Amino acid sequence: MNISLRFLLAGTLACFVQVLSAQDIHYSQYLNSPMNLGPGMTGIFGGDTRFTANYRNQWTSIPVPYTTFSGVVENKFYLEKLRYDRYLTGGLIINYDQQGDLSLTSQQIAIPLSYTLPLKRKSSLFSNHFLTLGVVPMFGQRHFSTRNISFDAQFIDRMYDPSASFQESQLLDNTNIKYFDFSSGLNYRWQSKTNRSKVDLGIGWHHMNRPSHDFFQGNNKVRLEQRRAFYTSLLLEVHSRLDAVGQALYQEQGGYREFALGAAARFYLNQQPYRELAIQFGGNFRQTYRDAIVPHVEVHWRTWTLGYTYDINISKARTLTEGRGGSELALIYRLYKVKPMSKFKSCPII
Repeated sequence: MNISLRFLLAGTLACFVQVLSAQDIHYSQYLNSPMNLGPGMTGIFGGDTRFTANYRNQWTSIPVPYTTFSGVVENKFYLEKLRYDRYLTGGLIINYDQQGDLSLTSQQIAIPLSYTLPLKRKSSLFSNHFLTLGVVPMFGQRHFSTRNISFDAQFIDRMYDPSASFQESQLLDNTNIKYFDFSSGLNYRWQSKTNRSKVDLGIGWHHMNRPSHDFFQGNNKVRLEQRRAFYTSLLLEVHSRLDAVGQALYQEQGGYREFALGAAARFYLNQQPYRELAIQFGGNFRQTYRDAIVPHVEVHWRTWTLGYTYDINISKARTLTEGRGGSELALIYRLYKVKPMSKFKSCPII
């Protein structure tokens, strides 16, 4: 491709994508980044404490790199002694996202909170229906660098003069903003009492207060659009050594729409307690302005989960991106605290 045309297209794509994805962090492994999917997913895991890390690097071939990182810790607080199906969960979220040549950077810190309760209690051990209500108050900051900005007025006699005035009044008066954001979500979990099968259904309602999210001065503020995410996930034990996995996501934010559908098979290589090992292979299809096929692989070892995906771009932008989207890693660790041995009952959510 002609180099000039390539960079022209790169700039066009960067501007177009900035409108869409500069607002919200986006992961292909959305179920492995539950806090960014929906606050109702807070505390939906086996164990007492969960650590989650996500890293995404995309479009380095253009080159207009986009880098995203998230780190989350959650901890359950049980409301009754020796009862582990009703609890509060609190935690900490740190998100970091940097985009494009201007290094448009978003930094967020949040404290997710949720309450999980059983809907039925037909056995003396636990119910297998759970409802979780979660909220995420968040503080955010956005800023960008002016080092690589150039304007038409700086081209004098067809030569670029970086010291020339760019003649744009009030454009760069503010390169740093801070804001408060609030999101909520609801999650329903059905958990089999006899095997690994489980289903999640939920909704995440993000940016309920629509914070100001632009760098302009004056009263004409651009507010962040609310995002609603509807998701479901299914794990079905079809054999003692095989699970079928399915997932679906639909979300909307302003004029932006996304639909993702995925399936996988999880093979158990070792089922010995405390030495469990399983490998999962599958793929997702994502339908947005940036259509992509996303193969993925996961390794489940003891209470660790390691996931890897790679986006294969099949949209009209594939000529520019050479079919390459971005690689993504997810790492999850769950910690089980020692319970009283005399009356031990395991947490019903796995």
